[in-house]
Amino acid sequence: MKRKWFFLFAICASSVTLQAHNDTIIRQFIDTVTSVTLVPDSTLKQREEMVPADSTDRRGHYIQAHVGIGYGTLGYHLATPVSHVYGSVSAIFQAQYAYYFHQNWGVGAGLWFTEYMSYTHLGGQFKWYDQMDTDTEQHYDHIADVRRWVEHETLHNIGIPISVQCRYIWESLSGGKNLGIFGALGVAPSFTVLHKYRVTEGTIAHSGYYPAWDLTLEDLHEFKVKNYENDPRSRGEVNVKPQVDLFADLGLLVELTRQIDIFVGGYANVSLNSANNFPTVDKHGIGWQDEVFTFMEPYVGLYNTSAASASHPWEAGVKVGLHWHYVDHPTPQMVDYYDYFTRPDTTIQYIARQDTSIVEQPDEEYASEEGTGPARQTRMQMFAQEIEPFSKIYFPFDSYKLTNKAKRRINQVYSVISKESDIHIAVCGHASTEGQDPYNDNLSRQRANAVAQYLIKKGIDKDRITIRFFGSRVPNEDTEYEEMRRDRRVEVIIIDENEQTEK
Repeated sequence: MKRKWFFLFAICASSVTLQAHNDTIIRQFIDTVTSVTLVPDSTLKQREEMVPADSTDRRGHYIQAHVGIGYGTLGYHLATPVSHVYGSVSAIFQAQYAYYFHQNWGVGAGLWFTEYMSYTHLGGQFKWYDQMDTDTEQHYDHIADVRRWVEHETLHNIGIPISVQCRYIWESLSGGKNLGIFGALGVAPSFTVLHKYRVTEGTIAHSGYYPAWDLTLEDLHEFKVKNYENDPRSRGEVNVKPQVDLFADLGLLVELTRQIDIFVGGYANVSLNSANNFPTVDKHGIGWQDEVFTFMEPYVGLYNTSAASASHPWEAGVKVGLHWHYVDHPTPQMVDYYDYFTRPDTTIQYIARQDTSIVEQPDEEYASEEGTGPARQTRMQMFAQEIEPFSKIYFPFDSYKLTNKAKRRINQVYSVISKESDIHIAVCGHASTEGQDPYNDNLSRQRANAVAQYLIKKGIDKDRITIRFFGSRVPNEDTEYEEMRRDRRVEVIIIDENEQTEK
């Protein structure tokens, strides 16, 4: 009987011990993580290469040449009946130097040659009262009836345009030519170098009214129709003062290359001061003095008569031009490179995962702090898998501009790496094999910078981004695009912050 109770006690004690032991069992599972990595066959090296200047920097020195054609006039009128002043075709030739101290703002100065032309149509009757007829010794009023009078006046000016300029470029998302706007506003002191008038039509009917007889005489002696077209006074020079012109340009810019832009737009300029506003004593009335009509004023052109109002020459039209931007020569710079790479390797890792709620003394092999050890490695691999479908951003030929498709991929990458503030990435730029190595290295660097700057603008801390560029030395093995095109890319890779190098 005692032996029976002993066995029952032993069985119960064993059961309690087993239950206590089961409460501290650690159940372990094995997870399989697959990752694709690019394994270098050599160490990272550096070498000095000539790197072209940044083509996005539009500051610096410019040479600009413009040609314009439009409508121009001397900008005055005649205070006489039935008289009109019309403008004509005008042209401008301009060359200047500009310096842009900002991406969009600069100042310019140069020379221009411009012309202003007017056709003046004179009409009406002009009278000289109480004149003496030497034949009859009678007093009479001399009447000059202008029937046809057309005068062509031309001013050719040399000016010194001084301007404030603005240019704004919209980057092309499709990899095509960049477009922008150009504007200039300034003043130009100018000096007339050629100033002439020429009468192309000139017919006047002279007559005399005799008050004593109440009679008007025509077609008698000096009273007749005279043609002044071939008169020596039908050509001459006009008196012109120096002017200060206000001018403006506005139009479209097309970037043909890194250095050359085409300008197409409009222009306008007007003289701020009067070009013919001399003292009245220096002006004459309208007259045609000769050996017969000695009482009249000598003819010096309509522009110089007292009948002409203040003259403000102006012109407006369309203009085309060429802008040449001086770009610095390539400069020496240290660049990173590898001799060559193997094909991407596939790595399979087995990660032990413990699944228990009660652990009295966990094994040190599986203990880790938050964000370190195997737990962190697993988390980084998980993020790497999330961005892998969007990790390659492609570019057009010879371009580092982000297309809409590229921006959509970068947005997907951003949505992953923005989840955790300790995720670090490497942005690796690449280029296809066309072109020389120095140029491709710089192009791949610009592509990597473009992606990095896009992420920074969206809010990613720049300290979390490492920029690398490899030119055309790392071919892309994917077949998403045809050969060459697939190499024009940037790859985004999740890295551990301990693996970062100095940017």
